[in-house]
Amino acid sequence: MSFKHPSSLFPSLVMAFLLPLTLQAFQGDSMEIVSSGLHTGSVRRGCYQNVEQRRAYCSSRGLDSVLQNLAEDTNELDLSENNITVLPKFSFRRYPLITDLDLSANDIRVIEPTAFHPLKKLVNLSIIANRNLVLPVSGLFRWASKLTLLNLSGSNLKSLPNDTLKWNQHIDYLDLGFNHLTFINISTCGSVRYAGFAYNHIEQLTKETFTFGCQTDHLELGNNPIKLIDPIAIAALHTHSLILIYAGGHSWTPEMLRNLTIGISRSHIKSLKVDVNLGHFPQDVFTPLRDYSFTLLDFSYNKVNALFPFVFSNLTLLDQLDLSNNKIATIEPNFFDSMQALKVLNINFNQVRSINTGNHTWTINLIKLYLSTNSLTEISKFAFLGLQNLTLLDLSFNRRLASIYLTSFTGLDNIHTIDLSGCSIRYLQLYTPVLRSLYMKRNYLFGAPINPLEPGKSFKDSTNLVYLDIQESQVFPYNLWDPATNVSLFEGLFNLTTLDMSKNPNIGKFGLDLGIFHHLSALQELSLDACAISNLHPLVFTGLDSLQKLNLSGNNLEQIRIGLLTGLGQIRSIKLDGNILALLDERTFLNKSRLTSLSLANNKLTFLNESIFRPIYTSLSLVDFSQNPLICTCDLEWLLHWLNQNGTVRLANENQTLCAPSSLASLREKPLLHFNPSELCRFNYAIFSLIPIVIVSLVVLLALVYHQRWRLRYKLFLLKLAVIGYRGEAIDARDHNDYEFDVNIIFYDDDEEWIRDNLRPTLEVQLPQFQRNTFGDADLIPGMYYLDAVDYVVSRSYKTIILLSRAAVRDRWFMLKFRTAMNHVSDTQTEFVVVVFLEDIPDDEIPFLARLFLSDGRPYLHWTEDVRGQEYFWNELAKNLTINLRTNDLIPNE
Repeated sequence: MSFKHPSSLFPSLVMAFLLPLTLQAFQGDSMEIVSSGLHTGSVRRGCYQNVEQRRAYCSSRGLDSVLQNLAEDTNELDLSENNITVLPKFSFRRYPLITDLDLSANDIRVIEPTAFHPLKKLVNLSIIANRNLVLPVSGLFRWASKLTLLNLSGSNLKSLPNDTLKWNQHIDYLDLGFNHLTFINISTCGSVRYAGFAYNHIEQLTKETFTFGCQTDHLELGNNPIKLIDPIAIAALHTHSLILIYAGGHSWTPEMLRNLTIGISRSHIKSLKVDVNLGHFPQDVFTPLRDYSFTLLDFSYNKVNALFPFVFSNLTLLDQLDLSNNKIATIEPNFFDSMQALKVLNINFNQVRSINTGNHTWTINLIKLYLSTNSLTEISKFAFLGLQNLTLLDLSFNRRLASIYLTSFTGLDNIHTIDLSGCSIRYLQLYTPVLRSLYMKRNYLFGAPINPLEPGKSFKDSTNLVYLDIQESQVFPYNLWDPATNVSLFEGLFNLTTLDMSKNPNIGKFGLDLGIFHHLSALQELSLDACAISNLHPLVFTGLDSLQKLNLSGNNLEQIRIGLLTGLGQIRSIKLDGNILALLDERTFLNKSRLTSLSLANNKLTFLNESIFRPIYTSLSLVDFSQNPLICTCDLEWLLHWLNQNGTVRLANENQTLCAPSSLASLREKPLLHFNPSELCRFNYAIFSLIPIVIVSLVVLLALVYHQRWRLRYKLFLLKLAVIGYRGEAIDARDHNDYEFDVNIIFYDDDEEWIRDNLRPTLEVQLPQFQRNTFGDADLIPGMYYLDAVDYVVSRSYKTIILLSRAAVRDRWFMLKFRTAMNHVSDTQTEFVVVVFLEDIPDDEIPFLARLFLSDGRPYLHWTEDVRGQEYFWNELAKNLTINLRTNDLIPNE
């Protein structure tokens, strides 16, 4: 007899009788069956089949060959993570309709040449991570003409048959990365959208070592130790995009780079990505590309620390240049002279400190310029002189950028978008007459509450703004309104449609002046969330005639004053969640016939009056009342009828919209939608007539209970002990921060894979606060005796998880560690140990120490392969790991 978690005993008995048979289960409208695997191979578990969808899932079933008893019309077959070593010619003869086949993570060594011939409809084939794979010399994919995805990565392939792609007109995705290929010879094939040969051993790109005749959109040769490039081999490539990345120890020679550009000049390549630790660009390296039409040249993630005049002058027809993630410190206009076709220049993530130090005029027709995350401190009026066609300028996250002078002299007359997020701007001058979007999110100087925004000045020459983001920028009321002149920061912004002022707590601390929004007649979206607002004047939104979305979430509003929303006739969405609203006036939503979305979540609302929501009965489609202490009584009958009528309005977060403890008894802590007024709110005359009888009976019962009170208490105590065992509920006041380690995991070495695949990822997601975890002997304190080190970690850990398996309980050292943990439970009188059974352990193999642990009612869990069971397992484990109960071994006398 095996020891199991109580909840798994009955399913196990059922499976013992039904395992040899075919099971059928219905889920929704689809049918699933379980194949018993009678025909071929050694099978530990059957394959799950979805008959309606024609899918068979045989992953991780211990198979050593392809099952021959699945449905013949199977379309998708997953055989990954098994023990298959050979694919004979008859392997798929039974399944000619397969379109998707996954053979990943087996140990396939031999594939007979005709093994895939029956699969004439095959579309996706994955043979990843078969470490000893050798492909047949020819003919393997002779009849797989519809194949569009072929993944042979991570299989230590040393060669590839010449006819691998011969019979395919189009391959969408081809991945041969992470192999041991030293040469490629595929001369006959159709088209390939993506071909990946990354992480191989290709050292030479010559016509003898690299022939790939496919018409390719993207050719990936990254992380190959290339040392020789023949221009003829590059010229012969039929690809639009070439990717060459190498993170190895050596950099490319200037000759290699020149040969590359020579080859490209004779090819059809339009996009090139080169990341090979370049420190500089050799002289005249781009000469072969003069007047060559190029879409993208990407030198990001190199080590280029300086540019020189006219370095790119021969790239006359280049459209986009990417120099991001290098070490460039200075940008001068003459670096890019003669690049008349250049439209996009990306210099993000460099060390740029200065731009145009000689005050020269740019001579290129740049449209987009990216300078994010550099070391700029000032933008002078000469910085972008001459870039009259520039429409986008990204200066974000230049942390020390304090001053910007974009005057009429600069000439950025066509700039549409400027991003200044994450800077420290103290002075801002913008002459940008057609500017439409300005981002100034998180613009502040640490330790100094200085904001460059000035009413009547900052945007006087940017009156065409449509989008303005100034969230989290230490905005003060004096930045928004000048009481001396009665001028608003937004004066003249008649075209502004979106304004984000969220996460500026000084707005709420000092209040919003009347008149701030008077000129924003076109504004459609206003965000004032997390601004610490506790009070709003009823007329503060006057003038916002076009407003459709208002966000006031995460503030300190206790009430919505009458008239606050009166002028917002076009409003469609209002967010008031995360405030402290306890009451709403019945006139709050008057004349809001266009309102479709309303969030009142996470407030202090206990009662909802029908008259408040009557004006928006017909328009509202989404409402959120979650995380409010709603008292569910028959007074809310109207709300249930409204929410349930014809599905016109949907309740958001319905599982978090719960009835408060002071609700009707049957509804306490239950979801609001569980409230059925027709059952609970009807007058029951029969019950009413029984009230006198119930009262008399209750009095008699109470008298009897009082007379026998001590005997009843004793019997109830014994009953509790017999049913659930006695257990004190005293909680240890210390939390995990009071310990040196959060969680200590004790396990046998053979169970490390389960920890890596299951326990570690789940701890990171469900308990991110637990960062100081020790996993087995590898994390013990070095320099200490073994058992002393075990005792040290156990005694200084908030929680200890012990993983039990059949192999573990037979190991003497493991049981010594188990005993050490249990001794500390007795010493500390704290239930800090959680035992997890990774598998069923027969009774005769369970050691006495484990039996003693279980007999005391200690916390333990049982791992299961069932998906729903695993969800319960992780929830229970997370609950056990976040609290320590004090033990209580009191046993009553008979």
